[in-house]
Amino acid sequence: MKQKLLLFLALFFGLTINAQTVAYDATFINFDNTDCIDLFILNAKVKGHQIDVSVSYFPSLLDAQNNTNPLARFYTYASNNETLYARVTSTLNATYATSEITIALNAFTCCPPPPNGQYQFDFCDVDNDGVETAYLNNLYQTEGRIYNSLLCGLSDNELIVTYHLSYQDAVDDLNPINEIFTFSENTYIYNKIKNTVNSEVNIFDYILNLTTCVPADDDGDGIDDAREDANRNANYLDDDTDNDGLKNYEDNDDDGDGILTINEDYNNNGNPLDDDTNFNGIADYLEANVTLSNVSFKDIEIKLFPNPVHNILHIELDRVEETAVIIFDLNGRAVLKTKYASNNKTINVTKLQAGVYFLKLHANNRMTTKKFIKR
Repeated sequence: MKQKLLLFLALFFGLTINAQTVAYDATFINFDNTDCIDLFILNAKVKGHQIDVSVSYFPSLLDAQNNTNPLARFYTYASNNETLYARVTSTLNATYATSEITIALNAFTCCPPPPNGQYQFDFCDVDNDGVETAYLNNLYQTEGRIYNSLLCGLSDNELIVTYHLSYQDAVDDLNPINEIFTFSENTYIYNKIKNTVNSEVNIFDYILNLTTCVPADDDGDGIDDAREDANRNANYLDDDTDNDGLKNYEDNDDDGDGILTINEDYNNNGNPLDDDTNFNGIADYLEANVTLSNVSFKDIEIKLFPNPVHNILHIELDRVEETAVIIFDLNGRAVLKTKYASNNKTINVTKLQAGVYFLKLHANNRMTTKKFIKR
């Protein structure tokens, strides 16, 4: 037994000592027209799944191999598509590997700013209802965070990012809005980023435009290309929900569940965009774990009144004795859950803020969604 244990330990430590250290190539895509970047943003990409390693950056491959002339973390690059080199070193046995880093300027591939310097984003009206939702944190990003000469190199806990509907509110830190923002007309947004280390501030000016969707369906999945903007950043060219190398507008099975997007129209209304059979705010065609193509849903006849409502919402259903009821806001968040039953046909919505909401329910393989307004 002792010999087996010693043999196991020898093999284990032998494998540990000879474990290969890997360095992965990476690209830093700088969208914000500045020449100051935080190289540490690349660490996760360069080392991948490895844990017991350190990462450093160098101006040349020879420097990376010899561990000489390391670059400062906050690096000012000289030109577009500049090449640097990373060195990944094992903290267990000092073995190392090198990789190539490309610093690329890719400014405004989606939405070039107009001459006045504001950043303009055009959102197509997906369901032609005059209302759309933008994920503000997905607009104008540099590797997930905005950096410039004042804010370069700060970690997330050293930045405060807020959004406001007026410049003065941004200056005064008043009335911040949610990063998931619903708008019904062309809207100005002021994005404030504060450096908590030295209190310096930058304010970016966005214009959100509501536009008509251009009818084009490259993948034939029943959803126009412009409507396949799953991350709601006004750019459908960067969405690949199932990470298969095909963008959603090129992919007729966006969630990779083996069921064509066009067949995930479970309420049979000709539009996969409004199907959410598990009521989590995500359309079924974007969720691989929702595979209900063999189920046929028919709309439940429902009446809501009064609409608009102030306090008590009344529900009338056809031949449904009891069912779960969920109310979602325009951002897809469940804000109220209750039950419809023969002795409970009303919902108290007094605590909901004024706005547009959706009431969803399903029973006996039938489902429906109804819009109402809270005054």
